[in-house]
Amino acid sequence: MLELRPWIAAGLSALLAFAAGPAGPDLPLLVSADFASGRADGWRPNDPAHWRVGEEGGLHFYELSAAGVPGRVRAPTSWSVLAGYDVAEFVFSGRLRCYTDPANTKRDIDIIFHFQDAGHFAYVHFAASSDDVHNIIGLVDGADRIKINLEPAGKSTARLTDRNWHAFKVTCDAAGRIEAFLDDMTAPILSAQADRLRHGRIGVGSFDDTGAFDQIRLWGK
Repeated sequence: MLELRPWIAAGLSALLAFAAGPAGPDLPLLVSADFASGRADGWRPNDPAHWRVGEEGGLHFYELSAAGVPGRVRAPTSWSVLAGYDVAEFVFSGRLRCYTDPANTKRDIDIIFHFQDAGHFAYVHFAASSDDVHNIIGLVDGADRIKINLEPAGKSTARLTDRNWHAFKVTCDAAGRIEAFLDDMTAPILSAQADRLRHGRIGVGSFDDTGAFDQIRLWGK
């Protein structure tokens, strides 16, 4: 039997605790991906050369292996979205990990949602510090990203401070209420109201960093 490292076990325990709760089963399960096949079927990256399936200790994961290049507007430079699922109401969960040196307090890993094209989407920016552009829920609407979460700048809880795996969950309900969770699946660290983009595809990415994603689950409609 495979013996999990403590930090892997902790992340899986948090994820399983969430999955057994009421939020997931209220919506149809659309995607379940652990990348054990060594493939990332159904994922559409903006730069395929920067994305691959990695492996460590017998566990597979979806890996962002190189930082992206800034575009014409300030927005996440790397992203990969799930094909075939345009959702408004959803629960998206899994594990994430940032490879960047923890001494860099601007390091980030992002969850993309309501993605319509490269210039129109929203995202959760999990980071190691909190200000008006880090550790936010952001909106890219044909221009530089803006903060849309309700927490005052610099007041959100920043937990992406190491290279360990972290359990995440991002939800959007029928009224457009968005909540983002990291490690603690009961208390959101970020919340917002979707007023512009109300549907789109789901994905993962980063502004300037590299990292990995695993145990992906998408419930939605």
